[in-house]
Amino acid sequence: MAAELAIRGIVVLSENYGHGPLPLESICETRDLPRQYLVKLFAMLSRAHLIEAVRGKGGGYALAKPPSEITLLQVVEAIEGPLAINLCQNVPPRCDRTQCKVRGVWTELQLHIRDRLGASTLNQFVNAQA
Repeated sequence: MAAELAIRGIVVLSENYGHGPLPLESICETRDLPRQYLVKLFAMLSRAHLIEAVRGKGGGYALAKPPSEITLLQVVEAIEGPLAINLCQNVPPRCDRTQCKVRGVWTELQLHIRDRLGASTLNQFVNAQA
């Protein structure tokens, strides 16, 4: 849920890219996002250098780089940490079953999800409901 809310918020910034920072209240109102939660999520995105916090009058938040250079994978991993759909997909694996017959399915799904999120940039979602 956290990554989903972060994506909703950062898409608003993508739609406003090049027009200066947006106040947090405006971002929250645009996608009906909880303010207190978004403050924490945006702090994480800022630490990941995906967005910038601009202080003072006319301040708010803005993308740190063009929407075409930010992927959904970067946003998800900034919020959730390295993508792992289950214990055996963690690096290093947190599963003690080395001969698991299902591991190949998990690995294939992990790669597919990672590739899809990594190929999806924010500019693809500008002016679309996220």
